[in-house]
Amino acid sequence: MERQAEEVLQSALKSYGDVFVAVGKAGAQACPPAGAELKESLLNLRQRLNAEASASAIEETEQLLEAELQTWSARAAHFFQSKTDEVREILEIVAQAAGQLGERDQRYSKKFGKLAERLQATAKLNDLSTIKQSLVKSVAEMETCVSKMTEDGAESVSALRAQMSIYEARLEEVERIACQDALTGVTNRRKLERQLELLVSLARPFSVIYIDLNGFKYVNDTYGHQAGDDLLKQFAGELRTAFRTTDMVGRWGGDEFIVLVDADFRGAVNKVERIQKWVDGEYIVNTEYGPRKVQIGAASGVASWEPGDTATTILQRADAAMYAHKSRMHA
Repeated sequence: MERQAEEVLQSALKSYGDVFVAVGKAGAQACPPAGAELKESLLNLRQRLNAEASASAIEETEQLLEAELQTWSARAAHFFQSKTDEVREILEIVAQAAGQLGERDQRYSKKFGKLAERLQATAKLNDLSTIKQSLVKSVAEMETCVSKMTEDGAESVSALRAQMSIYEARLEEVERIACQDALTGVTNRRKLERQLELLVSLARPFSVIYIDLNGFKYVNDTYGHQAGDDLLKQFAGELRTAFRTTDMVGRWGGDEFIVLVDADFRGAVNKVERIQKWVDGEYIVNTEYGPRKVQIGAASGVASWEPGDTATTILQRADAAMYAHKSRMHA
């Protein structure tokens, strides 16, 4: 009974620790800039949970967990608030520019109004010499006014472009972070889904490659989550290197990856055959016990777009092809 109770305790502590890891990963995905530190902190807290941990130590760990979550919440709120402020600044710049254009137009409208009045008065003159002098003066003022308008317009546009370029760069960075998998750096699932829907709507040939790592669970269970994360990052890097920049490589979830390629079925299959020679093989992962060599392969499935396909149906075919390949590898 004591042994059984100890086993139950160890299992409960392991499950509790796994929750720490899952929360850390979820926090990193929800807000990458604030999530990396949370993930690392929760991994450290997880190390405190072992069979020798006392009740007070477990209670203290729970309090530390709550504190870390509160800190992450504050950082995430600050990050998203800063992005909201940046968008607000952009809107204010546009509004200010519009206001300046309106004021300028009113200012020059008054000048042209005075010129029109002078020309009307000139038409009533009988002295040709006086008419000529008045016209020359009016033309000169018009040229000066137009030149000034052109100069002011160029300065306003230049200033506006400079400001907009700054905020466009900021928005592009925010978009890049929002579309990037926090762990591996490749495209995340949300961006993959949007791109897949777009490709389907364009109704032109493309292919989906579904990839699943073999042996990942063994590495994760044997050497821990740190080794598993390291393996995923290395594999994603190799995968991205093996494809063209025009192909979209992304992490679908866990140890599953998807690549959207601009190729027909035969072309996509040829790509898979080449990348398997590139990405399959030996990896050295960092563990809490030091570097370890692991042998990793991957099962893959290919499906090409056909008229009438939806994003769901083409993914289902690629997934089924991947599992068929996995079954052949284990046969």
